[in-house]
Amino acid sequence: MINEIFDISQIEFNSDVKTKDEALQFIASFAEEASVVKSAKAYYKGLKKREKEVTTGFKDGIAIPHCKNKTVKKPALFLMKFDQPIEWESMDDKPVHIAFALAIPEGKNDDHLRALSTISRALIDENFVNDILNASSKEQMYQLIKEKLSN
Repeated sequence: MINEIFDISQIEFNSDVKTKDEALQFIASFAEEASVVKSAKAYYKGLKKREKEVTTGFKDGIAIPHCKNKTVKKPALFLMKFDQPIEWESMDDKPVHIAFALAIPEGKNDDHLRALSTISRALIDENFVNDILNASSKEQMYQLIKEKLSN
C-alpha cells in the first residue's frame, strides 16, 4: 500500500515550522499543493480535530498526524522533517523531529488502519527510527522509508 500513496515529492525536508499548529497548517497546505486534498483548510481542521481526541505524538521524536476527511481526494503519506524539534505532547513527552502525515478519504477505514499499522510497526524498530532521524537528504529518507514500509 505504501508504494501507492508515497513518493519522494511528498517529503519536505528541514521545514522551519516552530509549533505543532504551524506543522499541521504546513502539512495541510503541502497536501493541497500536491493535489491530494481539495481544501487545505478542511484537512487542517480534520488534523486538529484528531489531535484533540488524543495526541498523534508517538515516541522517540516521531508524530503520525492523520485524519479521514471528505476533502481528501486520494490516500497519501507525507513526511516532514523539522529544523527544530516541536513540542507535540507526545506519549513519551519528547519533542517531535519528524511527522508521518496521513491523508485518507472518508469511508476508507481499511486503508487508514493498514497505513497506520504499517507505520507504527516500522517505528518499533530503533535502528529504523535512528536512521530516519539522522537522514540528511530527501533521497536518503525516501530510500529508508520505501525499504522499511514496502516490506
